[in-house]
Amino acid sequence: MLELYFILYRIPKMMTRLARERNRSAVKWSLIGIGAWIGAEVFVAFAMGIVHGIGVTLWGWPLHWQAYSIVTYVLALVSALVSVTIMSGLLSNKTADEAFQLPPPPPDFHNSQHIE
Repeated sequence: MLELYFILYRIPKMMTRLARERNRSAVKWSLIGIGAWIGAEVFVAFAMGIVHGIGVTLWGWPLHWQAYSIVTYVLALVSALVSVTIMSGLLSNKTADEAFQLPPPPPDFHNSQHIE
């Protein structure tokens, strides 16, 4: 439930605000933030599954262990928060596109008088 709050509300709101301040695509950066969240959670869950599988095979850990599920959930949640924090930091470091003054128009040689 906590993930849904972050994925559907908090991350898009935060990334949209940062992206608009820097004249970047709000949709693109919101999707990047959501992707970082989901990617970090999946990666940590996969890595913890491998660690648990190795532990069961080599060291005789119990196959069903309640504390393992809680530890995996907490680590996945923390890694997701860290990944979104890193992404928002990357976006915060980007400077806003500066508005430069336009150069003067080119000279008009058709209306000038020919001097001989």
